[in-house]
Amino acid sequence: MNIAERLSPPAYIAMIGAAVVIVLAGLQAATAIVSPFLVAVFFAMITAPIMAWLTHRGVPRVIAAAAVVTGLIGVLVGMIAFLGVALTGFVRSLPQYRARLDEQLAATQSILTEYGITPGGTQIGDYIDQGLIVQQVAGFAREVGSIAVEIFVILVGIGFLLLEAPRIAAVVRQHLGAESAPYRHLMESGRLLIEYVVVRTKVNLITGAGTGLFLAVLGVDFALLWGFVAFVLSYVPYIGLVLAAIPPTLLALIEFGPAGAVAVIAAVALIDAAAENLILPRMAGRDLNLSPFVVLFSVVFWGIIFGVVGVLLAIPLTIAVKLFLESWDETRWIGELLGAGEE
Repeated sequence: MNIAERLSPPAYIAMIGAAVVIVLAGLQAATAIVSPFLVAVFFAMITAPIMAWLTHRGVPRVIAAAAVVTGLIGVLVGMIAFLGVALTGFVRSLPQYRARLDEQLAATQSILTEYGITPGGTQIGDYIDQGLIVQQVAGFAREVGSIAVEIFVILVGIGFLLLEAPRIAAVVRQHLGAESAPYRHLMESGRLLIEYVVVRTKVNLITGAGTGLFLAVLGVDFALLWGFVAFVLSYVPYIGLVLAAIPPTLLALIEFGPAGAVAVIAAVALIDAAAENLILPRMAGRDLNLSPFVVLFSVVFWGIIFGVVGVLLAIPLTIAVKLFLESWDETRWIGELLGAGEE
């Protein structure tokens, strides 16, 4: 008789729950180690199709992996250069935006005065602690060294993961058996996770390009920057694009008044709804869909465990847990609860 048969159902559930809590606490304590590994796995998944394309055309695996990592470095350098130029221009424009806000605030106060309301003579600059902003920038500059080390570790990890993937698959196949249910479930889970990461990236490109294009047509400053921010934050479903819309909404309010801000909010809401409810489900398929509640809960849950990395990778991590639960008869019903259900 095994342990599960000797224990009562409540005691067995309590034991499993305690084990899960211990594992999660350990993961949270090891965030500094686990987070770079998760990021490396994530980017290895994104670049796996490129690696396969190169190797199928006769490129040696070492050269193919080096080419993929070099391409990632090029993309990273380009992104840093783009962000540096865009953010420098944005910071230089802050005095202009502050002056426009003061003018709008003065106009609003004048209108209120006409109706007998006498607000205090405050300016928007009174609420901005520039010393705090300088401290935050200086703190970020101090972290650049550690960030660079983490990026180097992640890039090395991506290269090794791309090189070792066939060997790891062969070892797992040898020990589990090519026809065994655990091996088939593992391979299917890996395939579905890669599919989700690729699909999510494609949807984010559509979201970021759509947001940037709309802002450019509207005439909002730094539209390319906000489109890029929308692309990155769209990895956080529902919440990410809302956060990405805050800066351009404020700029539209400054440049075009309330009508411009409302236009940005409406456009971002439509783009977000189309991306999450129309494009993603059609591209991802039923097996990769999660219920909306699970999506929101997973962002909070994994954010608590792994911080910013957990927030960005919340959906891939939740899909991995869902597929793992569906691999066993005893836990399949829990995995089905996480899904969006039948259409």
